[in-house]
Amino acid sequence: MVIHDWFGLAIVAGAGAGAILALCSLFWRQLAPAVRLYTRIAAATIGLQVLIGLVLVATGHRPHDVLHWLYGAATLLALPFSRWMGTPLKERDKRLWLIGGAVATLLFAIRALMTG
Repeated sequence: MVIHDWFGLAIVAGAGAGAILALCSLFWRQLAPAVRLYTRIAAATIGLQVLIGLVLVATGHRPHDVLHWLYGAATLLALPFSRWMGTPLKERDKRLWLIGGAVATLLFAIRALMTG
């Protein structure tokens, strides 16, 4: 497996843990800072994964399915979009948006692995 594949597996594992953490933050407010930290780390990690993928494309490697591009972009944008949408809202609604973004990130990352 190339590093892109290993990183993809790590992102799926991290997205799963982040989705659970975000869901738990609904019940335990003290987890909210950890969820915000998770979103930043996850976004940076996914950004690095996208850069690795672009390097692979530049060196002649292509994904098995063109949908890999769509799911990769969706994985990259899900958390920042959910943070942006939740910004003007009340704290509980912000957490709901982050939960949605974390779950979407997990699902998009799984599909990206399946199409890679």
